[in-house]
Amino acid sequence: MDGDGRGGPASACFTRDAAALITSVDEAMVEVLGWRPDQLVGRASTDFIHPEDQPSAIGAWFSMLTAPGDTRVWRGRYQNAEGAWKWVETVNVNRLDDPDHPVVASTMALITVEQVSAEEELRARKQLLSRLSDALPVGLFQIDTKLRITFTNDRFHAIVGCPPAATTHAQFATVVAEDRVRLDAVLAAVLADEAVDDIDIRLHPPTTDAFTPGERVCVLAMRPLTDSDGRVSGAIGCLSDVTDRVQLRRQLEIRASIDGLTACLNRATTLELLASTLDHQPSGEAPTAIVFIDLDQFKAVNDRLGHAAGDRLLEIAARRLCAAVRDGDQVGRLGGDEFLVICPAVDSESTAIEIAGRLSEALTATITIDSHVVSLRASIGVAWTDTMIDADTFVARADAAMYRSKQARREQADCGASSDGQPAPLASHADPTSRYATPH
Repeated sequence: MDGDGRGGPASACFTRDAAALITSVDEAMVEVLGWRPDQLVGRASTDFIHPEDQPSAIGAWFSMLTAPGDTRVWRGRYQNAEGAWKWVETVNVNRLDDPDHPVVASTMALITVEQVSAEEELRARKQLLSRLSDALPVGLFQIDTKLRITFTNDRFHAIVGCPPAATTHAQFATVVAEDRVRLDAVLAAVLADEAVDDIDIRLHPPTTDAFTPGERVCVLAMRPLTDSDGRVSGAIGCLSDVTDRVQLRRQLEIRASIDGLTACLNRATTLELLASTLDHQPSGEAPTAIVFIDLDQFKAVNDRLGHAAGDRLLEIAARRLCAAVRDGDQVGRLGGDEFLVICPAVDSESTAIEIAGRLSEALTATITIDSHVVSLRASIGVAWTDTMIDADTFVARADAAMYRSKQARREQADCGASSDGQPAPLASHADPTSRYATPH
């Protein structure tokens, strides 16, 4: 029976000074440990604590001394009047800052070995869970229904780049603004016990060198937690850093779309882009032009100086083309020494010819490759349309115009230009070696 006669475990009250000397004990201590008050007053409490428990008791004591007004709980074994060791729980309140009665007020109650064993097992399980969660390569966190953070593992903080915080708003401070709305919506939905899909979120580069720099891309999976009545009591989240995977996918996509030698778009990507451009071109709006380019005497360079020199010539031509096009134009290599430049939003056929003229200038030069002087020249054909047309037909028209230009170069004669099968005015650059045929 306890001191107030209501039944249950016995408890006793006592006080100690800053040196842990017992200064007062109530009569209930006889029932708890069998000691009379006069047998305890004036003695150090460590005299009665099991040697194995003294380190934890001393550590808890000094920790409590640093926090006036604080309450701390300690569990360990005390010796009773018969010499047996009893498990007790002591609740200590630091009142040493009380000018009238500076003491540590304590209440002691017996606890059973079964309680200790169960709680030690629970503590061990929590420690195991904590260590397992920290060993996982993903970030874990738990929230309550008020969006307060109740658990995180170390990996979570390494991913988000934020120190521990009390709320999800502060804990996810590095999420980019555009993704924050989706994050908030998922958190709200999971707490409403709604089915939610995993989402991608991006994180700003952290402000401390302790974390990996650069924008991070993560996948967030959220699942609700429920109490014994089936009501949502919170949620658990798993945050996976997929930045490396996303970057690898982007690199593979780039490699799949880029010509390895010239860094221009490859043939397949160029033709897909042209088809997409034409499909999204409303009739009568934002007409499109393409420039078909064939390097002159490329085979002769290959035969005379070798394929390495030919590759170098292609690299130089591609670099000059990319430097000469307008913003928004795309340069693709169709294969061999043929290039195609896609020029959206070209208002007229004459503008298309002007664009081709600039490209011809860029591809008219005398260059040196491995100490050999080489003339860079190109035959160019232009096609322009403001009506619906399929990509293959459009390219064929520009190819035909390029062939006419090449023939005209050979024959040193003007080139004919047609639009929708009708003759069009000749179009030529100031350089008499460059001719353009521009079928519509």
